[in-house]
Amino acid sequence: MVHGTAGSAPRLRHALAGAAVVIAWLWLRAHRWPTLLATSCAVAVVGVVFGGDHVPIPSLSSARQMSVPLGQLLPLILACAIGSHSRQPTSLFRVTPRLPYVHRAAVAGVLLITAAAATLLVPNMMTALRNTLGLTGMALVTAVAVGATRSWTLPLFYLMCCLLFGTRIRATANGESGPQWWAFAIADQSDRTATTLAILVCLLGLVLFVIFGAKEEAAVRE
Repeated sequence: MVHGTAGSAPRLRHALAGAAVVIAWLWLRAHRWPTLLATSCAVAVVGVVFGGDHVPIPSLSSARQMSVPLGQLLPLILACAIGSHSRQPTSLFRVTPRLPYVHRAAVAGVLLITAAAATLLVPNMMTALRNTLGLTGMALVTAVAVGATRSWTLPLFYLMCCLLFGTRIRATANGESGPQWWAFAIADQSDRTATTLAILVCLLGLVLFVIFGAKEEAAVRE
C-alpha cells in the first residue's frame, strides 16, 4: 500500500500539471492571445527587415526636415493590437472571477509582455520598447473610456500629432536639439524625458484598466 501511494504521487503531479497547461491555454485562447502572438511575430519580422529604414516626417511646422526609423513607428500596431485584445472574452468563455483586479492585471501583463517581446529584435530596441509602452498606455486608457474596439483612435491620433507638430525643434539639457517634450514617439533613445513620459502613460493605462477594465460594448453583450 505504501509503494502504491508513493507511485501514484508522480502521476498525480503530472495530471495536475497537464490540467494547468490546458486551463492556461484555454484562458489564453479566450482572450485571443494567439492572434496577438501572430501580430507580434509579423511586426518583429518587419522590424528586423525594414526597422532600420528611415521614414521622412511630413512636418507642418517650420522645423527642419526630420526622419525616424520605421522600427520606431511599428509599436503603433502592437499598441492597437493590445487595445483590441483588452475586451472581455466572448460569452462562451466569460467568467466572473472573485478577484477581477488580479484577472485584469494578468491579462494586461500577458498582452504587454507578448507585444514587448516583438521589439527585442528591432533596431533601436529600447526606443521601440519605449514607444510600445507609451502607446499601449494610451490604447488602454481609450479602451477604458470608449471600449476596446475603438482603442486604436488615441494612439493613432497622438502619433499623427507627433509626426505633424512634434518636430518643432527645442533645445535639450545637453545642448542638442530634439522634438517637442510631449512627442516621445519620435524622440531619440537618449531622451530621458520621452522615456519617463512613456512609462508614466503606460502606468496610467495599466492602473485604469486593472481598476475599471475595458468599457462594455454592445457587440460584446450580444
